[in-house]
Amino acid sequence: MSKLSEALQRKRRGEGARAMGFGARASEKDRALLLGATGASAGEALEAGADFVAVAADDADAAVAALDGLDGLAGVQVASLATEGIEALEEAGADFVIADPETAAAGIVDSELGLVLEVDEAWEDAPLRALAPLSLDAVLVRAPVATFTVARRISLSRVGALCGAPLIVTVTPGISSADLGALRESGAGGVVAQEGMTADELAGLIEQLEAVPPRSARRRSEGGFAIVPSAGSGGDGEEIEDDD
Repeated sequence: MSKLSEALQRKRRGEGARAMGFGARASEKDRALLLGATGASAGEALEAGADFVAVAADDADAAVAALDGLDGLAGVQVASLATEGIEALEEAGADFVIADPETAAAGIVDSELGLVLEVDEAWEDAPLRALAPLSLDAVLVRAPVATFTVARRISLSRVGALCGAPLIVTVTPGISSADLGALRESGAGGVVAQEGMTADELAGLIEQLEAVPPRSARRRSEGGFAIVPSAGSGGDGEEIEDDD
């Protein structure tokens, strides 16, 4: 299990950052959701307070070079990933990879790297359900959340419930603490800052995350979201025979 996966699971259970084991810097980050950043400025994002980063690169060789010297929880986001690239990233110590299912080699599913798969909320139920056996570390929703409507909450909850993995959702600079709390209750374990966010905007996002109140004990025991039964499961349950 990747360190990212462990951290996401702790967040979904409502546990504080002090239990994560990422060292002194991470122990101060008791936030409702993990905060991530993707793109070229990974080192700057970690310094600004991100919990994890994914360096962006065209190929595995460029990603390996970008990982060098990073101090924190780091993965990669590669435009196209071949089998040889998977091995190179493993050797370079990447914790996880963000993959596009259309361009990543199938071998990524069985590698030692944590796998965060990009998904589209418009996907039908069947392909989302098919993700569950892959034991993904998370699924990433690229379409950013600005104002969190009821319709969007339903849509994201559906994705998380069907694929059985924590959600990581892209958010805009102006998202409120109330909307971030609603994202958590929709099954999200983390958010990533929209690419191009400035240092001041990232600081504002951190303030909003820290303002989200802790999840109640009842919510923690429920585990974040309900699993939706499959269409063929016969939702009426078992028949109870009459003793008479």
